[in-house]
Amino acid sequence: MAKMRALVYADRLYSCADGKTAHGLVRFSKKFKIVSVIDSTLPVGDAAEFLDGQKKGIPLLNNLDDAFSSTHPDTFIIGAVSEGGVLPEGYDKAVDWALSKGLNVISGLHQFLSDDPRFIKHAAEHQCTITDVRKIFRDHKRFYTGEIAQVPSIRIALIGTDSAIGKRTLAVLLVEELQKRGRTADMIFTGQTGWLQGWPHGVVLDAMINDFVSGGIEGVILDSWNDLHPEFMIIEGQGSLVHPFFPGGFEILAAGQVQGFILVDAPKRPHLDGFPGYPMPDPKRVVRIAEMLTEKRLIGVGINHEQMNTTDITCAKTIYQKMFKVPVSEPLSEGVGGLVDALETMTHGKK
Repeated sequence: MAKMRALVYADRLYSCADGKTAHGLVRFSKKFKIVSVIDSTLPVGDAAEFLDGQKKGIPLLNNLDDAFSSTHPDTFIIGAVSEGGVLPEGYDKAVDWALSKGLNVISGLHQFLSDDPRFIKHAAEHQCTITDVRKIFRDHKRFYTGEIAQVPSIRIALIGTDSAIGKRTLAVLLVEELQKRGRTADMIFTGQTGWLQGWPHGVVLDAMINDFVSGGIEGVILDSWNDLHPEFMIIEGQGSLVHPFFPGGFEILAAGQVQGFILVDAPKRPHLDGFPGYPMPDPKRVVRIAEMLTEKRLIGVGINHEQMNTTDITCAKTIYQKMFKVPVSEPLSEGVGGLVDALETMTHGKK
């Protein structure tokens, strides 16, 4: 079955962390064929090259009409996030444009476009659909049962010192490398971009009623085991264990009953993303908290290279290796071989 052809709209935000949904789809997508990314403030080019320095043939364009005529999409995805999860300023006009062209619209925001009378009317007129990803999980109600204790997969959580720091991207790379080595592995997504990327097992934690978050995490782990019997489950992280605005890390560690965790940090990030008054936490503190919560150990560290050159990365790796005595990698430029080597040692002694 052919993939849906998606135009990803990230106007004014593709060059910053608020474009993380677009970033995730450019880097990995099983559900959609990403045919273009739109940001009117950036020069025309290759969306992946702008992001990671390597071309993937996904045009980065700055005009919706040009993108429509040249890339022939059938789907329009909101590729940006905002404080409060509302439609960024001016994006309503882009949604109107998409519906007028007969494109199906998909949004991962907290603001439900499918509840807006204006968009409902336009969708009906042009025979389009509007999908709000978080609405799919809003009424997801599954109680925690304890059955997870019977799942033998090695479960590894990604934890970060901040939100929008690379936890999902590292999770995807770990699964891909494990699979290249002939290991069975699944990513358990915990946010809307994981669903958009096409991973089969996961929940959108911040769309769910709190009483059902733990059961939701356990439930998709049970589903993954029943469907795939993977040796490894890599659980995408959310927020940070010490983030005052974006909870989620504790529930993943506790409900997921993990056997270990990997830290993601951005050594040159001056403050929590979007919150200048809040300095980045000490990574040692985050690791100590995770060790106390899980009684398991740190497996490795992934470095987010924002605002860093190659010398900075080399110095940071030396510091983190000395600090934690685990493999450290900048995954986008170096790959994740050392981290996966460490994961594979966890299978020793397992049948």
